[in-house]
Amino acid sequence: MYHYNKINIMKINKYITWIFSVLLLTMLSCNEEDISNPVLSDTDLKVYFWGEGDNLTGLAWEGYDVLIGETLDLKLQVSPKQNTSIQWVDDATGEVLSTSLEYTYAPTQEEARKINFIATRPSGYEKKVVFNFRGNLDGFTSKINEWQSVLIPQGTQTGTFTVEFDMIPSKNNIDVIVGVLDGISTTYSNNSCIVRLNPSGKIDAYDDTGYAASNELAYHAGVTYHIKMDIDVVTMSYDVYANEQGGDIIEIGKDFKFRRKITHLDYWSMVAGNFNISDPGTHRILNMEITTHTQNQAPVFTAIDDLVVAEGMTLDVDIEAVDPLGGSIILEATNLPRFANFTDHGFGKGTLTFKPYSDCGGCDLGLHDISISATNSAETSNLDFKIEIMDPNAAFDVKVDLADATIWGGGSVDASYTKLFGGHVATGIGGDDHVVGVMPFALPDVPAGKKVKSAVLKVNVTTNNSWIAVEYDVYAIAARATAEVLPTDFFLGVFDTDPNATGIQKSFIKNGDAVGEFSMNDASGIELATFMNSQYQNGAAAGEFLFIRISANRDDMDTWAHLQFDGGESIATAPILTVTLEDE
Repeated sequence: MYHYNKINIMKINKYITWIFSVLLLTMLSCNEEDISNPVLSDTDLKVYFWGEGDNLTGLAWEGYDVLIGETLDLKLQVSPKQNTSIQWVDDATGEVLSTSLEYTYAPTQEEARKINFIATRPSGYEKKVVFNFRGNLDGFTSKINEWQSVLIPQGTQTGTFTVEFDMIPSKNNIDVIVGVLDGISTTYSNNSCIVRLNPSGKIDAYDDTGYAASNELAYHAGVTYHIKMDIDVVTMSYDVYANEQGGDIIEIGKDFKFRRKITHLDYWSMVAGNFNISDPGTHRILNMEITTHTQNQAPVFTAIDDLVVAEGMTLDVDIEAVDPLGGSIILEATNLPRFANFTDHGFGKGTLTFKPYSDCGGCDLGLHDISISATNSAETSNLDFKIEIMDPNAAFDVKVDLADATIWGGGSVDASYTKLFGGHVATGIGGDDHVVGVMPFALPDVPAGKKVKSAVLKVNVTTNNSWIAVEYDVYAIAARATAEVLPTDFFLGVFDTDPNATGIQKSFIKNGDAVGEFSMNDASGIELATFMNSQYQNGAAAGEFLFIRISANRDDMDTWAHLQFDGGESIATAPILTVTLEDE
């Protein structure tokens, strides 16, 4: 009995085990069917940055800037990965650069490249994502006629500071600058300090009214030049030093005067001009370093040169002082002569009016000291200058005005020839043949009852060479409100045939004449006086600009002629008009 029951129990256990096995297999089969992957369509393909999980579109991504010598590593992922082929393809050449999800961009030169990442399903469906890479040198590259301005990270400079940087020209004989200024630059005259690689292949800098260099330093394409500018905002002056990499330091300029006279500087700028339109060239600026030495708190005046005014004349002089840190200023004039009056307009601006007596037997003649003070919350500054009251019947000098004037190069291949102030060297055989010089002079104030009796031009000629017979005539051009020299001011041809100007003296200078000082003859001085009086009669006012031109007397020049004279670099040799007055 016992044995029978045991056998049956064992059979029952086996049967139960079999039932549970079938049930388990059935359940597992059902679960496996529930969790199986869905069938993917051909268009199910996604591209991700590794670990980020955002599906990328086929649009171009933001460009990647990578410095030459450095690398950029990118890693993507695709879904589904199985049986999906990967390619990184150069868009320009079609070259397959990689078949991995990882790609490294390592530029060896300045370049812009478009690389396409292409993931392809077995069905042929693909997804393409565009990468834009740029290989750059460190620093900044100038753009043709497009200004770039960079904020000085040390903040606004109001005292003394040093600017140092390296620059690399892309080619020889280009026209590029680096400037320091207040605010964002849109034109050259916005800048206070300027260093230039000039079209003649030399380094120079801006001094007050034009470019100059104390010593010569040539530059060459692809070579690094280190520039140092020691800037004094209070005196609105700076020193410039330059050296080729590994070479001797050359002084380019000492105590050069700001172009834009301003007492706070907070940006540096760069631009490339289109001197050579077909291939203008650019430059790189690297390793810009700016070191602040002092900051100024005292008001700073716009400088006033010593003045000359005749008895019976009225002269208004604008006075301006600036607080470098932006505070308010009080202006005050002390011990003024009896014919002077000062009006404070507020905000650091005022007007000095001089009106010396004409009926006191010369009681105001001679030199007079003028002093104006500017006070802010902390300090006081003084502006001191002299004014000379002269006999209105005596001769007085009017100097060439460089403040707003321009130099029109006209395509010269040798920029040194355009040192002729307002000079134009037209393109021709050799590129340097036709020479014209235009000089702006501010019209003097003529007292009531007086007129100009004589106006004699004097220039100091430094170069007079030509391969053909040529003479240079003097013309007068009508007065304008600014001293800007215009392309329409230039002319080449037979004397007194220019419809835009009046002939004053024929054969003022001839080729072969020795260099030195040339003065207009008496008859021409009367002719110019007549022209000046006509300008006053036609509504021109004192301070507007009369233009005197010296130009070649022929337009058939088949080779070069080179006339050059001092363009106002020094008081002793600057072009001057000596004016005398007489009763009407």
